[in-house]
Amino acid sequence: MDQIDQARIEDEPLLLTPGPVTLSARVKRAMLHDYASGEAVMQETIAWSRRYLLDLCNAQGTHTAIPLVGSGTSGTEAAIGTFVPPNGKLLIHTNGVYGDRLVEIARRIRTPYTSFRTAPYTPPTAEQFAAAIAADPGITHVMVVHCETSTGILNPIESIAAVCRRAGKGLLIDAVASFGAFMLDAKALSFDAVICSANKGLQAPPGLAWIIAKKSALEEAKGNAHSLTLDLWDQNQHMDRTGMFRFTPATHLLLGFAEALREHAGEGGIAGRHDRYRRSWRRLVDGMRQMGFRTLLEDEVASPIVTTFHEPLDPAYSFKALYEGMKRRGFIIFPGRLAAANTFRIACIGVVTEDDIGRALDALEATMREMGVAGMGRI
Repeated sequence: MDQIDQARIEDEPLLLTPGPVTLSARVKRAMLHDYASGEAVMQETIAWSRRYLLDLCNAQGTHTAIPLVGSGTSGTEAAIGTFVPPNGKLLIHTNGVYGDRLVEIARRIRTPYTSFRTAPYTPPTAEQFAAAIAADPGITHVMVVHCETSTGILNPIESIAAVCRRAGKGLLIDAVASFGAFMLDAKALSFDAVICSANKGLQAPPGLAWIIAKKSALEEAKGNAHSLTLDLWDQNQHMDRTGMFRFTPATHLLLGFAEALREHAGEGGIAGRHDRYRRSWRRLVDGMRQMGFRTLLEDEVASPIVTTFHEPLDPAYSFKALYEGMKRRGFIIFPGRLAAANTFRIACIGVVTEDDIGRALDALEATMREMGVAGMGRI
């Protein structure tokens, strides 16, 4: 199989963040073309991308792939606004910042909803979902974040989907961070919609969201949308009919996206990408623990997308100094205060390899010495 193109601009730091991610040179080169939106090359690019995404999640025949210009959050808002009817009600689970964002979207666009929160360090159970559904007969749809990147926890989507099937509820999955690195089988999960971002596991330029939508559920959603630009039913019917976006598309991003999908296929698809992320994550976690760092999550519930670490207790430590030291040495990391105080996060997605993680560990150790942090075992 082909290998990922790891060539990068030399003076740019490597992004060890859960988005945006560092892109390969071949994806960047693919964007160096100007095409009108109606040209055959653009229509072919969009059509091929739609087919590839459906193939990735065993969705041919039952689902359709709908692109939108915007962030992954644009996609989640479009899905909530399109699929939940005015007389429906959405059950939202949250165990982190991105679950909370779903609640904020539903509130802001006035979608009827209820929510329940579980601990950010442990996955929810099927029984908790079943109880929440049983407690409110008005619920028509359920929405959950697959990988909650504010901590790195992976929520148990298969058991949640089974509860929704038994209860006859539509399932919306926020797979913004996980799509492309985890299998989400449309036939097995029977989801109404999966939302993904171009710039996470698919390693494409940011600025595109994609929704894999069940055709039958989408037809039932005609007329629901709260927004013209985020109307998934309208976007899909126009695209099926014309092969084009309703409004000016992000042509350069679409070209980069298609090249990223070819790169994904060359790496071995979902299995190949997941394996690389998992190897990088294992080296990261093991290396950090050897230095004395503690992870926020136990390995059994953690994803290989991003890992959250407790900060040192040493008074010589500061995240600002850590960030600046890592940046000077060629790496960008994120603070972790989104979900837990006194933490920071390091991601393993984008064109990141085990060797890159090894270099990052060396850079982190050098930065800690530069700060004068001692007694790492006290972290």
